[in-house]
Amino acid sequence: MMLSARKWRMFLVAVATLLVVSVLYSKRERYEAPKTPVAVPEAANGKGGKSLIESTNNDKVDAAINNEISKHKDGESSGTKANKEEAAADDFDPAKEFLEIRSIAPMTVFSKTYCPYSQRLKQLLRDNYSITPEPIIVELDKHKHGKELQEYLKTITDRSTVPNVLVGTKSHTSRGGSDDFLSLHSENKLADMLNTWGDKELSAKRIEAPSNV
Repeated sequence: MMLSARKWRMFLVAVATLLVVSVLYSKRERYEAPKTPVAVPEAANGKGGKSLIESTNNDKVDAAINNEISKHKDGESSGTKANKEEAAADDFDPAKEFLEIRSIAPMTVFSKTYCPYSQRLKQLLRDNYSITPEPIIVELDKHKHGKELQEYLKTITDRSTVPNVLVGTKSHTSRGGSDDFLSLHSENKLADMLNTWGDKELSAKRIEAPSNV
C-alpha cells in the first residue's frame, strides 16, 4: 500500500522531531551530570601512592586536605599505641611477678640503682659475705612495672622503702633495710641471722679480713 505524499511528509517530520529531542536530551544529561566527588584512594588506606586523596587540581586545597587526613591518621596511631600500653599495664599481675622473683633464690634484695642506702647494703653484702645461692637483686627503677611492684611489696611486707630484703622462700616478711643489716653486721650477727631466716635453703658466711702479719 502506497503512502500519500501528505502522509509521507508527516512521517518524515515525526522522525526528525524524535531525532532532535533525542540529541537535546543527551546534551542535557551531559551538562547536568554531577562532578565526581573527591575520593580517598588506596593511599589513604596505607596501600601505596604519594597522595592521600585524588587531586582537585588545586595545590593549596590538596595540601590542606592531605594535612588534615595525616593528622587524623596520626591521632589514630597514637591512640592505638596508648591503648596497647594501657592494656599491657592492666594485664600486669604484681603478685604473680613477686612469686616468680622469689622462686629464683631464697634471698631477694629489692633496690633502686640511685638510692644510696641500697648501694650501701649491696656493697656490705658483696664485700663481706659469701651467700649461696647468690641473692637476687631487683632494681625497681629499672623494672618495667617497678612502681606497681613496690606498692605490692608495701602491702605484703609492710615496708614501702628500699632496700627491702626478703630471706626464705616460705616467708614474705621484710628483714629490714640498710641500717638493720649494718647493725647486725657490726654485732657480728648477720651471717647467723641469714642462715636462720634461710631455713637451710641458704648458706651465709662472713668473709674474714686477712690478718696483717
